[in-house]
Amino acid sequence: MLSLRHMNFQPIVPDDGALLLQLRKGDRIAFDELFNRFAEPIHTYVKMRLNGSEEADDVLQEVFIRLWNKRQSIVIHTSFRNYLYTIVQHCICDHQRASKRKRYTLTAEMPEHTEERPQPDEQYQYKQAYSIWRSATNKLPGQMRRIYAMKNEEQLSVKEIASELQLSEQTVKNQLHTAGQRIVKMLRQVQMFF
Repeated sequence: MLSLRHMNFQPIVPDDGALLLQLRKGDRIAFDELFNRFAEPIHTYVKMRLNGSEEADDVLQEVFIRLWNKRQSIVIHTSFRNYLYTIVQHCICDHQRASKRKRYTLTAEMPEHTEERPQPDEQYQYKQAYSIWRSATNKLPGQMRRIYAMKNEEQLSVKEIASELQLSEQTVKNQLHTAGQRIVKMLRQVQMFF
Protein backbone atom coordinates (compact mmCIF):
# COMPACT_ATOMS: atom_id res chain seq x y z
CA MET A 1 0.00 0.00 0.00
CA LEU A 2 1.31 3.44 -0.93
CA SER A 3 1.57 6.01 1.78
CA LEU A 4 0.38 9.55 1.13
CA ARG A 5 3.92 10.92 1.26
CA HIS A 6 4.90 8.81 -1.77
CA MET A 7 2.11 10.16 -3.97
CA ASN A 8 2.61 13.20 -6.17
CA PHE A 9 -0.10 15.74 -5.50
CA GLN A 10 -0.59 18.55 -7.97
CA PRO A 11 -2.02 21.67 -6.40
CA ILE A 12 -5.54 22.34 -7.61
CA VAL A 13 -5.67 25.70 -9.33
CA PRO A 14 -8.83 27.34 -10.61
CA ASP A 15 -9.24 27.52 -14.37
CA ASP A 16 -9.51 30.81 -16.22
CA GLY A 17 -13.32 30.61 -16.25
CA ALA A 18 -13.58 30.25 -12.48
CA LEU A 19 -11.15 33.13 -11.96
CA LEU A 20 -13.13 35.24 -14.41
CA LEU A 21 -16.33 34.71 -12.43
CA GLN A 22 -14.53 35.81 -9.28
CA LEU A 23 -12.99 38.77 -11.09
CA ARG A 24 -16.43 39.98 -12.21
CA LYS A 25 -17.37 40.19 -8.52
CA GLY A 26 -14.33 42.40 -7.88
CA ASP A 27 -12.19 39.70 -6.25
CA ARG A 28 -8.64 41.08 -6.07
CA ILE A 29 -7.16 37.64 -5.36
CA ALA A 30 -8.60 36.37 -8.67
CA PHE A 31 -7.17 39.45 -10.41
CA ASP A 32 -3.75 38.81 -8.85
CA GLU A 33 -3.88 35.17 -9.98
CA LEU A 34 -4.72 36.20 -13.56
CA PHE A 35 -1.88 38.74 -13.44
CA ASN A 36 0.54 36.06 -12.18
CA ARG A 37 -0.51 33.68 -14.96
CA PHE A 38 -0.43 36.07 -17.88
CA ALA A 39 1.85 39.05 -17.10
CA GLU A 40 5.12 37.44 -18.16
CA PRO A 41 3.97 36.07 -21.54
CA ILE A 42 2.10 39.29 -22.31
CA HIS A 43 5.18 41.36 -21.41
CA THR A 44 7.38 39.20 -23.66
CA TYR A 45 4.89 39.54 -26.53
CA VAL A 46 4.50 43.32 -26.10
CA LYS A 47 8.28 43.83 -25.95
CA MET A 48 8.62 41.85 -29.15
CA ARG A 49 5.91 43.91 -30.86
CA LEU A 50 7.53 47.16 -29.67
CA ASN A 51 11.02 46.00 -30.72
CA GLY A 52 12.26 45.60 -27.17
CA SER A 53 11.09 49.02 -26.03
CA GLU A 54 11.13 49.72 -22.30
CA GLU A 55 7.62 51.11 -22.81
CA ALA A 56 6.36 47.52 -22.79
CA ASP A 57 6.01 47.93 -19.00
CA ASP A 58 3.53 50.77 -19.55
CA VAL A 59 1.55 48.73 -22.08
CA LEU A 60 1.47 45.73 -19.73
CA GLN A 61 0.15 47.95 -16.95
CA GLU A 62 -2.50 49.38 -19.28
CA VAL A 63 -3.64 45.86 -20.27
CA PHE A 64 -4.36 44.93 -16.65
CA ILE A 65 -5.88 48.32 -15.81
CA ARG A 66 -8.33 47.81 -18.70
CA LEU A 67 -9.04 44.26 -17.58
CA TRP A 68 -9.85 45.48 -14.05
CA ASN A 69 -11.94 48.41 -15.29
CA LYS A 70 -13.95 46.18 -17.65
CA ARG A 71 -14.28 43.30 -15.19
CA GLN A 72 -18.05 43.65 -14.71
CA SER A 73 -18.83 43.84 -18.43
CA ILE A 74 -16.53 41.09 -19.73
CA VAL A 75 -18.24 38.83 -22.24
CA ILE A 76 -16.21 35.89 -23.50
CA HIS A 77 -17.19 34.57 -26.93
CA THR A 78 -14.36 32.08 -27.44
CA SER A 79 -11.80 31.98 -24.63
CA PHE A 80 -10.35 34.25 -21.97
CA ARG A 81 -6.96 34.07 -23.70
CA ASN A 82 -8.44 35.41 -26.94
CA TYR A 83 -10.26 38.14 -24.99
CA LEU A 84 -7.00 39.11 -23.31
CA TYR A 85 -5.16 39.02 -26.64
CA THR A 86 -7.71 41.53 -27.99
CA ILE A 87 -7.03 43.88 -25.05
CA VAL A 88 -3.28 43.49 -25.64
CA GLN A 89 -3.66 44.34 -29.35
CA HIS A 90 -5.74 47.44 -28.55
CA CYS A 91 -3.21 48.63 -25.97
CA ILE A 92 -0.32 48.14 -28.40
CA CYS A 93 -2.16 50.05 -31.15
CA ASP A 94 -3.08 52.87 -28.76
CA HIS A 95 0.53 53.07 -27.60
CA GLN A 96 1.87 53.16 -31.16
CA ARG A 97 -0.60 55.89 -32.12
CA ALA A 98 0.39 57.95 -29.08
CA SER A 99 4.09 57.44 -29.86
CA LYS A 100 3.53 58.57 -33.42
CA ARG A 101 1.85 61.76 -32.18
CA LYS A 102 4.69 62.39 -29.70
CA ARG A 103 7.29 62.12 -32.46
CA TYR A 104 5.59 64.96 -34.32
CA THR A 105 5.29 67.17 -31.25
CA LEU A 106 8.80 66.89 -29.78
CA THR A 107 10.16 70.12 -28.35
CA ALA A 108 13.62 71.26 -27.26
CA GLU A 109 12.41 71.25 -23.65
CA MET A 110 12.03 67.48 -23.57
CA PRO A 111 14.70 65.63 -21.58
CA GLU A 112 17.27 63.58 -23.42
CA HIS A 113 16.21 60.00 -23.95
CA THR A 114 18.78 57.66 -22.43
CA GLU A 115 17.21 54.28 -22.97
CA GLU A 116 19.42 51.30 -22.27
CA ARG A 117 20.10 49.12 -25.26
CA PRO A 118 18.91 45.53 -24.91
CA GLN A 119 21.54 42.92 -24.21
CA PRO A 120 22.60 40.72 -27.18
CA ASP A 121 20.64 37.70 -25.87
CA GLU A 122 17.52 39.87 -25.46
CA GLN A 123 17.96 41.19 -29.00
CA TYR A 124 18.17 37.61 -30.26
CA GLN A 125 15.00 36.67 -28.33
CA TYR A 126 13.09 39.65 -29.74
CA LYS A 127 14.26 38.90 -33.28
CA GLN A 128 13.25 35.27 -32.90
CA ALA A 129 9.87 36.18 -31.37
CA TYR A 130 9.26 38.80 -34.06
CA SER A 131 10.09 36.24 -36.74
CA ILE A 132 7.56 33.78 -35.27
CA TRP A 133 4.86 36.47 -35.01
CA ARG A 134 5.58 37.69 -38.56
CA SER A 135 5.35 34.11 -39.82
CA ALA A 136 1.99 33.69 -38.06
CA THR A 137 0.62 36.89 -39.62
CA ASN A 138 1.90 35.90 -43.07
CA LYS A 139 -0.11 32.67 -42.88
CA LEU A 140 -3.38 34.61 -42.72
CA PRO A 141 -5.48 34.58 -45.91
CA GLY A 142 -4.90 37.55 -48.28
CA GLN A 143 -7.61 40.06 -47.35
CA MET A 144 -7.51 39.13 -43.67
CA ARG A 145 -3.72 39.65 -43.64
CA ARG A 146 -4.15 43.06 -45.32
CA ILE A 147 -6.81 44.15 -42.81
CA TYR A 148 -4.67 42.94 -39.89
CA ALA A 149 -1.63 44.84 -41.22
CA MET A 150 -3.66 48.02 -41.79
CA LYS A 151 -4.90 47.88 -38.18
CA ASN A 152 -1.71 46.79 -36.42
CA GLU A 153 1.09 48.18 -38.55
CA GLU A 154 -0.45 51.23 -40.20
CA GLN A 155 -2.63 51.97 -37.13
CA LEU A 156 -5.72 52.71 -39.19
CA SER A 157 -9.12 52.68 -37.51
CA VAL A 158 -11.80 50.13 -38.41
CA LYS A 159 -13.70 52.93 -40.15
CA GLU A 160 -10.64 53.93 -42.23
CA ILE A 161 -9.97 50.32 -43.22
CA ALA A 162 -13.60 49.75 -44.19
CA SER A 163 -13.60 52.90 -46.29
CA GLU A 164 -10.32 52.13 -48.05
CA LEU A 165 -11.25 48.51 -48.82
CA GLN A 166 -14.92 49.31 -49.50
CA LEU A 167 -16.13 46.86 -46.85
CA SER A 168 -18.60 47.21 -44.01
CA GLU A 169 -17.15 48.04 -40.60
CA GLN A 170 -18.64 44.80 -39.26
CA THR A 171 -16.79 42.79 -41.91
CA VAL A 172 -13.52 44.46 -40.88
CA LYS A 173 -14.24 43.74 -37.19
CA ASN A 174 -15.05 40.10 -37.99
CA GLN A 175 -11.83 39.72 -40.02
CA LEU A 176 -9.75 41.26 -37.21
CA HIS A 177 -11.38 39.00 -34.63
CA THR A 178 -10.76 35.88 -36.72
CA ALA A 179 -7.19 36.99 -37.45
CA GLY A 180 -6.56 37.42 -33.73
CA GLN A 181 -7.90 33.94 -33.01
CA ARG A 182 -5.74 32.37 -35.72
CA ILE A 183 -2.59 34.18 -34.61
CA VAL A 184 -3.12 33.18 -30.97
CA LYS A 185 -3.60 29.56 -32.09
CA MET A 186 -0.40 29.62 -34.16
CA LEU A 187 1.61 31.36 -31.43
CA ARG A 188 0.38 28.90 -28.82
CA GLN A 189 1.56 26.03 -31.03
CA VAL A 190 5.11 27.33 -30.60
CA GLN A 191 4.37 28.40 -27.00
CA MET A 192 5.04 32.01 -27.86
CA PHE A 193 1.84 33.47 -26.47
CA PHE A 194 -0.02 32.48 -23.32
